[in-house]
Amino acid sequence: MNATKNFTGEKWKKVKLDFVRTNNIRIEVSDFGRVRTFHKTSDGNIITGSMTNGYRIIRLKFFSPRDTAMQNKLAYLQKQVVKLQQKIKSMHESGESKKNINEAAELLKSMKKNLSKKFADDTRERTINYHALIHRLVADYFLRRPSARYTVVAHLDHNKLNNKSTNLKWMTPEENYEHQKTSPHVINEKKTRAERMRKTKTTKLTVTKVMLLKKLLNDGKPMKTLVKQFKVTDTQILRIKRGENWADVKAAK
Repeated sequence: MNATKNFTGEKWKKVKLDFVRTNNIRIEVSDFGRVRTFHKTSDGNIITGSMTNGYRIIRLKFFSPRDTAMQNKLAYLQKQVVKLQQKIKSMHESGESKKNINEAAELLKSMKKNLSKKFADDTRERTINYHALIHRLVADYFLRRPSARYTVVAHLDHNKLNNKSTNLKWMTPEENYEHQKTSPHVINEKKTRAERMRKTKTTKLTVTKVMLLKKLLNDGKPMKTLVKQFKVTDTQILRIKRGENWADVKAAK
C-alpha cells in the first residue's frame, strides 16, 4: 500500500508504547491531528479510528509474548494431534476395524477441539487493548504541558474534530470550565432553554386541574395540546401519567 502523503509543513512523531508486544506495528501522530500505522500490510496508512463522546479515538489490539511454559504445552498438544492423525491413517491402511477407527477419530476430534480452545484462551489472556484519544496524542507529542495540574486538552475553537496542534491547549479543569462557557453549543443550549421556559410558563397545578388532565390523558389528548392548555411542561405531564406525581388523585369522570 502507498505511504501517506504529507501536508505542507506537517510533522510526524513516533508514538511510544510502554508495553512489550509481539505485533510489529509502529504508530505515528502528526501535528495536523492525523495518525498512521506501519506494519506488514500498511506502509503509513491513515487510521481515522472511531468516535467517543464526540472525540476521535484509535483502538488497536496488541499481544504480549507467550510464556515458555504455555508454548511448550501447546507444542506438546499439537504433537499429540499429529501422532493420532498418523495412527488413524495407519489404521486405515492396515484394515483396522471400523469401530476402532471411529473411536480414534472421535478422540482426534476432541483433542483438536481442546487444542483450539487452549489457543483461544491463550490469545485472549495475551491481548492488550490499546486506545488513545487523538487530540491527547497530539498534545502529548507537540504541546508543552506547563505542569501536572494541566490535565485537560481543550479545543480552542470548540470543534472536537479539529485536532491540529494549533487548535489545542493544555488547561486546568478550572480553565476548561470557563472555556466551555464560550462554546457556541453551550451558548445556544442556554438560549434554547431560556426560550423554551419563556414560551412554556408553568403554573401551579391544583387537584381539580390534575383530575381533568388525567381524564384528557385517558382520552388520548395529544401532549402538545395538554402543555398549551394547562401551561405546564411535557415532563410534568409525563410524571403525572407515570404516577410519579399526583398518584393519589383520580381522573375526572
